[in-house]
Amino acid sequence: MSNQLSAINTKEFEDFFTQKELEVVINSIAKNATKEELALFIQICKHNGLDPFKNHIYFIKYGNQMSIQVSVEGIQYLAQQRDDYKGVTTQLVHENDEFEVEIDSETQELKITKHSIKFPRGKVAASYAIARREGYPDKVIIIEAGEVEHLRTKQGSQWKTYYNDMFKKHALKRALKLQFGIEVDDDQTQQDAFDPYEPRQKIDITPETKGADTGDNVINPDEELAEIWTEIQKKTKDLGVSKKDLNTFVQEKFEKKGKELTLQETVALNKLIDFHFPKQEEKQDAAAMSFDDFEGMTLE
Repeated sequence: MSNQLSAINTKEFEDFFTQKELEVVINSIAKNATKEELALFIQICKHNGLDPFKNHIYFIKYGNQMSIQVSVEGIQYLAQQRDDYKGVTTQLVHENDEFEVEIDSETQELKITKHSIKFPRGKVAASYAIARREGYPDKVIIIEAGEVEHLRTKQGSQWKTYYNDMFKKHALKRALKLQFGIEVDDDQTQQDAFDPYEPRQKIDITPETKGADTGDNVINPDEELAEIWTEIQKKTKDLGVSKKDLNTFVQEKFEKKGKELTLQETVALNKLIDFHFPKQEEKQDAAAMSFDDFEGMTLE
């Protein structure tokens, strides 16, 4: 990788992640990462202000291959931090809609001149996103349904269940990256190499469980999500945590409702519960992991 990290300073990282959050990153979000990979992931999070607990960024590892992927939420967050960000619009076009596009004679950019909706709307035909930036022409991305059919039909893909939302996010991400030239400081992050919302094979981002599948089967994200929530419900019941307290905790940490959490956010929640609601006899041991091994380490 092209990134050079200076000596790792634990205190510097704790300015961005708390000690407990760092433990969740190590034990769950960036599970199985080497020290160098972990340091790079945390450095990229800190440098760009991306929060893995808010679904901004993903650490992906299968075999010996590591990839750091920024989600559409992360891309939008980076765009929103800019003073010249003027918003983004994304819509689906259905086969019965009236939709017209032309090339602007002044800017030579695509320009949507008409989009009216008729019911019944029919099947989804396309998705578009308009990214606006002060002092620059609008950037318009239009994607026909046929261009993403391979994502919808891919085995294990969330596009099957959440096709409309995924299609809109796909267009939104591409429009923002085009308008603002957003790239992350990792040469392995490639635009649309795969959508971070799409589950991959052999990616273990869940807590270790008995009978874990070590074969070649694709992880079913809905089943994984249900299993983790079952574990969370049992854990909170044993700890005496009320539903109201849990909902408040989820809102505080993720700024959304429990049912809106992604698989990775639910995994993180499961770990955070251990730290935030420890058993009385475990309070002294909740932050047992030491980060002394990182002091003075550099990446070559």
